[in-house]
Amino acid sequence: MLHSLTSRIVFVGSIVSINLICLSGLLLSASNSMIASFEWNSHKQKITEIVSETLSDLREAQAEERGFLLTTDASFAKDFDDRVASALAKVNLLEQLVQDNPIQHERAQSLQIATNQRIDTLTKQITLARQGRFEEARSRVVLGQGRVDMAIIVQKADEIRQTEQELLIAREATAKAHVSWNRKLVIGGCLIIVILINGLLYVVLNGMRRSVRQIARAMSDFGNGNRTVRVDDHMGCTEFDMLAQGYNTMAARLDAAMQAQEASDDKLLKANAELKRNNEAMELLGEMAHRLQAARTSSELSAIICAFVPRVLPGIPGALYTHNHINNQLERIAQWGTPPVGCDSLLPNACWALRLGQSHSVSAPGGDVVCQHVASDVNAYHCEPLFASGEVVGLLYLQSNVEEENRFRLVALVENIASALVNQNLQKDLREQTIHDPLTGLYNRRYMEETLNTELSMASKNNTTLGLIMADIDHFKHINDEFGHDAGDMVLRTIANEIQNSFRSNDIVCRYGGEEFLIITTSHPLDTLIPRVENLRNTLSKLDLYYNGQPLGKTTMSFGIAMWDKSLSTDTSAIIRKADTALYQAKKNGRDRIVIG
Repeated sequence: MLHSLTSRIVFVGSIVSINLICLSGLLLSASNSMIASFEWNSHKQKITEIVSETLSDLREAQAEERGFLLTTDASFAKDFDDRVASALAKVNLLEQLVQDNPIQHERAQSLQIATNQRIDTLTKQITLARQGRFEEARSRVVLGQGRVDMAIIVQKADEIRQTEQELLIAREATAKAHVSWNRKLVIGGCLIIVILINGLLYVVLNGMRRSVRQIARAMSDFGNGNRTVRVDDHMGCTEFDMLAQGYNTMAARLDAAMQAQEASDDKLLKANAELKRNNEAMELLGEMAHRLQAARTSSELSAIICAFVPRVLPGIPGALYTHNHINNQLERIAQWGTPPVGCDSLLPNACWALRLGQSHSVSAPGGDVVCQHVASDVNAYHCEPLFASGEVVGLLYLQSNVEEENRFRLVALVENIASALVNQNLQKDLREQTIHDPLTGLYNRRYMEETLNTELSMASKNNTTLGLIMADIDHFKHINDEFGHDAGDMVLRTIANEIQNSFRSNDIVCRYGGEEFLIITTSHPLDTLIPRVENLRNTLSKLDLYYNGQPLGKTTMSFGIAMWDKSLSTDTSAIIRKADTALYQAKKNGRDRIVIG
C-alpha cells in the first residue's frame, strides 16, 4: 500500500484537505513541484545518457576506421556504418529533447553540426580506404583535424551535461524551498496536522534519502573505476525503483562501451605489434634481396639464403631447390635448420606443388596427399613453387606449418628468391656465351687462356702432370675454297665433336682459332696421352664427310704435343709456343701426324 511516492504525497494531502482546504492546496503544489523535480532528474539522465552514447558511438567509429587504416583489414570497420547511423540518430533525438530550453537547444544544434562534420570526415576517410587508397586516407588522419573536431564535440557535450546538472540542482532547491514553506504553514495552521505531516514526511524523506544515498554511492564508486557496482531496483518506492533501473541500465551500457573500447584498444595494440613485425621482416627481405642480386655463384646464393631465411621465418627448417633444365631435376642448393631437411634432388613430378602450379601444404597426417620427396616421418610441411615467365625455376620446401601471420613474409620471400634464381640463370647463360665458341660449342680462346694459367699454377704448386695438344685441320682452306664456308663450318663442328668425345670430361677442349684446336689435359701422362691422340688421328682420317651429297674427301689433322715441366716457366706463352712449334714440325713433316715438343 502506498508503494509509490506520489500516492504517499497524495495521502498526506488528503489528510490536510480534510482539515484545511487551503493548506492542502499548498501541499499539493509542493508535491507537484517535487514530482517535477523527479521528472527533470529523469529528463537530465536521459539527456546525459544520449550525450554519452553519442560520444561512445563516435569513438567506436573512429577506432574502427583507424584499425582499418592501420591493418587494411576490412573486418575492423564492419560496424562503422551502424556506429555512424546510431550517433546521428542520438544527436537528432537530443536536439528534440531540449527544444524547451533555448540555450540548451542552441548547444544541441552546435553539437549536431560538429557531430555531422566529424562523421563526414570519418566517412570520407573510410571511403578512401574501401577504395584501396590507404595512403591518402592515412595522410588525412595525420593532419590531426579529427582530434580537433572530437575535442570540440566533447566540449559541447560537457556543456550540455553541466547545464542539465545545474538545472537539476536548481529544481531540487526550488522543491526543497516549497517543502520548507509549506511545513511552516502547517505548523502555524494546525499543530496536530503539522505533527502528522512531519511524521509522514519524515518517513517519506528518510526513504528518499536512503535511496538517494545508495544511488549516489553507486555512482561515485562507478566514477572511481568500479564498473561492476549496481543498486537494488526494489527500494520500496516506484519512482526510485525506476531511477535505480535507469542507473543500472546506464551503468551496464557504459560498462559495455568501455569494454568495447578496451577491446578495440587491444586490437590496435596487436595490429601495431604485427605491423612492427612485418616492418622488421621487410627490412630483412630488403637486405636479403640486395645481396641476392649481387650474388654471382650458387654457393654465394646458398650462403645468403641460409643467413636470412631463418630470420624471416624463424623456427621453420627448410631447403631451396633450383631447376636443372639439362636433366629436368630440382637440385638442392641450400638448407637450414637442424637436422638437415629435404633430399639432394627430386623430379618435378615428385612434388604436388610443381604439378599443380601452386603452393601445397600438409598440416597434419592424412590432411592431404603427400609429395613423394617428403620423408615418411614428416607430419607437416609446405612446398612453394618458384616461377618466372611461366617456367619453373626452383622450389622452396619448408618442413613446418606456415601460420597465417607468416603468409605475407612467405610471399615476399618467394618473389625475392625467384628473382634471384632468374638473375643467376641469366648470369650463367651470359657466362656460357662468353666462354664458348658459338660454332663448335667448344671453349673459346679467352677461356683457354684463363684456364691454362690456373692449371699451370696448380701443376707447379702440386708437381703434377700437364699436357697441351695443339691440332690443326690439314688443307682446310681447300675445303672452304672448293665447297664453300658452310661446308667448312660443318667440318669444323664434326671434328670438334670427335675431339670432345676422345677426351675425358675434366680435359679442356678449345677452339684456338680458325681450324686450330687446343686441348689442355691434366689426367694423362705422356705415355698414355700419345695413344689417345693417335686413336683420334686415325678416327678422323677414316671419316667420310659429305655436304649436300658431295664427298668432301679425306680429312686429316696434324698434332703437336707439349708437356709442362719445371724447366718451363709458368707463363702460358712458353708451353703454347712449345706445342705450336711441335705442330709446325708435324705440318712440315708431311701432315697427318703427331710430333712431341
